[in-house]
Amino acid sequence: MNSSIKNKNIEIFCGTGGVGKTTLATSRALYLSRMGKQVLIITIDPSKRLKQVLDITDSDIGKIKTIDSNLFYQRKNAKETSFDALLMAPLETLKFINNLNNISNNLQNPILKILMRPSGGLNEIMSIVELSRHLQSNKYDCIILDTPPGQNFIDFLEAGEKIHNFFDKSFLEIFKKFSNQPGHKPHGLFSNIVSSGINKLLAYLEKVTGNIFVNNFIDAMISIYKAKDSFLEALSVQEKFKTSKDCNWFLVTSVEQQKISDALLLKANAKKYINDNIHLLVNKSLTPFLEKWKLEADEKGSLLNLKNTLSKREQRFKDMQLSGFKQVVFFPEILCDSPQQHVFELNKAWEN
Repeated sequence: MNSSIKNKNIEIFCGTGGVGKTTLATSRALYLSRMGKQVLIITIDPSKRLKQVLDITDSDIGKIKTIDSNLFYQRKNAKETSFDALLMAPLETLKFINNLNNISNNLQNPILKILMRPSGGLNEIMSIVELSRHLQSNKYDCIILDTPPGQNFIDFLEAGEKIHNFFDKSFLEIFKKFSNQPGHKPHGLFSNIVSSGINKLLAYLEKVTGNIFVNNFIDAMISIYKAKDSFLEALSVQEKFKTSKDCNWFLVTSVEQQKISDALLLKANAKKYINDNIHLLVNKSLTPFLEKWKLEADEKGSLLNLKNTLSKREQRFKDMQLSGFKQVVFFPEILCDSPQQHVFELNKAWEN
């Protein structure tokens, strides 16, 4: 049944923490690459679980790395395939934008570095820019997004609105004042700022933090503004999220009651950003084991009650296919030490 899920140009994996979202997203990338697809998986999750799963080093963060299927296969003569992986590094994305547009900026600006941290507020926005960049390259049949958990996932979905709000008319007027003064230091532009509110804010910041901080702050804002065309161009990407033609959604949960409640709440909060082509992926399912569990006559009683209880617990997920999900797909509990072996076993479940 799982193999009937046709891949789309964009596939988004979302869910709360601790449900195996990154591992399942990676297994999807491996499966599609085995099917002959050109695949890129991007992780926006600041926990960087993908780094461990794919054995990626710190020097690879922010760069495309090709992952050979031999990392996962434990047998000889397996068909060799590969897929690409990218761990988001917002500063690297800004560097690419600058090079593309021949923009010269001080990427060592301390304010810019803070904003570009995983929790600095621009991680989700830069991921949309990165996605737009790779979609335009037409290199990949499928780009898989491993999104951050919980509220950070909602922040990712709101990235388009943040881009739009940041570059609205009021900000444009201010940045024009800054950027149209060649040869002048930002601090000397205070008197040229039209908005008295901004003028008072910068004057207050200078008083509290000093002149260096204010100059760094304005330089950072100018750096972002110079790249505005790439940001605004990325807005069209989020429209693709809403169309089933372009995007598959995978909501990952596990069989725990609290996890499914959290997943349904996440789905409700994301309603206006997603399409109806959403699949529920139930990780750590015991159904395959329960179906093989044959009880002898003298073993029935409490063990039979246990089997029936566990079966009923997972049956409720099957019933949820009638509650707004295109499909409910079960992935078995995998017991192994290696994260790579874990991915390999889950990859096989996409075929069943």
